[in-house]
Amino acid sequence: MKTVVRGAMLILAALITACATSAAPSPREQAGLDALVRASVDSPLRPAKDREQDAKRKPFDVMRFAGVKPGEKVIDMFSATGWYAELLSRVVGPKGHVYAQNPPSVLARFGDKPITERLSNNRLPNVERLDKPLNEMGLKPASLDGVMLNLVFHDMYWITPNVDGLLTDLHAALKPGAWVAVIDHHAPPGTRDSFAKDPRGQHRIDEAFVKERFAAAGFVLDGESEILREPSDDRTQAFFAPSMQGKNTDKFVLRFRRP
Repeated sequence: MKTVVRGAMLILAALITACATSAAPSPREQAGLDALVRASVDSPLRPAKDREQDAKRKPFDVMRFAGVKPGEKVIDMFSATGWYAELLSRVVGPKGHVYAQNPPSVLARFGDKPITERLSNNRLPNVERLDKPLNEMGLKPASLDGVMLNLVFHDMYWITPNVDGLLTDLHAALKPGAWVAVIDHHAPPGTRDSFAKDPRGQHRIDEAFVKERFAAAGFVLDGESEILREPSDDRTQAFFAPSMQGKNTDKFVLRFRRP
């Protein structure tokens, strides 16, 4: 038992070192990291309602693709109920920190009961609630290791008129080498942000447009994944439309880096 515990501690220490130096993990370190991510997803402390979404959202694959590591300081943008904030908190661990950000205007519109209940009684001590507007988050320069944008980047286009300014602020808040994971509902090619601007509309965005705006803000595209593709989706209906009940939207999964 002592040997197993000591081995696990060595792997964790190596992972934290790799994170601090922005070094790619070795195969052994990656195996240890995979175990931590899997433990986060499989934790019996997660609400049952959260786990019901796992088959559709594939959080193990998404977080592994993003590259989140123990000890990191990350932000879950437009965290809503805090679904991903909780998962991230278990991966970054006690030496890490997670900001669960929500725009006050959105909380006023939809309520804050779910995020309040999730964080009550210091349930997730390394998660800090950040109820601030998208363009006024007050993040310190070069203070973050990662950003999670799960099915919310399209929402930025109806919440704020200055999404480019938001991306500039995020770029400044990230450390060199930091990651940004963007998962969103595909819109038809060439539609740019036209499917995203109306909160009563399709809630989708053009993948090429997303890549364009991140590049303009100084980010580098570092990876793409097909893990949430759904070829049967025609990319025209909102995920909450009656015609989409019981179906998955076609989603792109991108990873950007701050050089």
